[in-house]
This record gives sequence, C-alpha cells and structure tokens, in this order.
Amino acid sequence: MEQKRGKVRAVAFYNPSDTICSFSIPTTQLELGGKIKVRDLIKRQSVGTVTNKLVYELPPHSVKILRLEAEQRLEPTHYEAEWAYLPCYNDLAMHPRNILYAPLKDASGGMIVRYLGGQAENYAEWNEVYSEKGGRYKLHISYVPGADRKLEVEVNGKKTILKDLQTDDSKGMAIITLPVELKVGNNVIRMCSPYCWAPDIDCFTLEKDI
Repeated sequence: MEQKRGKVRAVAFYNPSDTICSFSIPTTQLELGGKIKVRDLIKRQSVGTVTNKLVYELPPHSVKILRLEAEQRLEPTHYEAEWAYLPCYNDLAMHPRNILYAPLKDASGGMIVRYLGGQAENYAEWNEVYSEKGGRYKLHISYVPGADRKLEVEVNGKKTILKDLQTDDSKGMAIITLPVELKVGNNVIRMCSPYCWAPDIDCFTLEKDI
C-alpha cells in the first residue's frame, strides 16, 4: 500500500503468510530520488536513509509501515488500468457486460479493465497524471485486441479517436502510440468509446518526446 504526497510517501509492507517474506522495492518505483529519509511509523523512530532500494524481511503475520521523505520526486511513467476511476463500475455484476476489473496473466499488473465504452459515461479516467515540466509526450497504450473496437482518448479535454486498432487477439497484447501534450503538474487522461465497445485496457506509459 502506498500513499502519495509530493516528495513524501507512506508505504506499508504486509506479510500474511506463515513464513518469512522478503521485500526489495526500487525507490524509483515509488517515484522517489536522491537520499530518502526513512521513519518507522509503528516504532515511532527514524531508521536512517536509503538511495536505491527498500530491502526488508518480515516475519510471518506482520506489517511494517514507513514514512519516506525524499530529496526528489521523480516523474512517473507507468499507469495501470486498475488505477483508473470508473464511474460506471458495479461490483454487483448484475449485467453480463458491466465494466469491471478482470485478471489476465499477460497484463502488466495482472489485471485489465473490461467492457469499457458503449456510452459516453462509461469511461476510465486517470486524474493525477504528473508531468514535472509539461510538453510533448508519446502515450503508449497497451490493450487486448478485439473485433469492432474503437478508442477515444481525451487528454485535458482534447479528444482523439483511435480507429486502426489490432483485432487479432491470437497475437497477444497490442500497443498503440499517440502524441499528446501535457501541462505542468497533474493532467487528466480519459479513455472511452461512446458509440461502441472499446478494447480491454491493460495500462499506458508516457515517454518524453525530445
């Protein structure tokens, strides 16, 4: 579990198993750089600094909660579909095509978002897509191919419709790239398909266009 606030993170490590569990988390994955001050929130004491990784061994059925304060906040580049806000999400699954989170072995985080689109209100939205300096980026969208799918991508209110999507699901996960303009700070990226089904979404990554 991770709570984000600028250069400060609260991170929890949890071991529910009956054996010792080892953790090794790169600090870049937490979007933190430079020297990082570590404080144990359970013991209420500082435990030094780290620069590259958080490495811990937890005994069975235990938890460790840390406060991390870094010199730098690194710009995130990877966003999972399961992190998105889904206004039409219904965990009761009363209908066969309710939008939902679904497990998929080949997905980057092991999950995808299914049954996106069909109406304007059925979208996935990431409202804290952070850019330190703004500018042009390449948006790489990973999705599951399917027949008769379109995808509308909206970045800070600017919409682009992607029609030429891969349809052969036997080839595995597909990627489509879209040039986008981001502003400094948090940006809003929304994916939908108002008039037909969108492809199942795995994740997207951002690459600075130099």
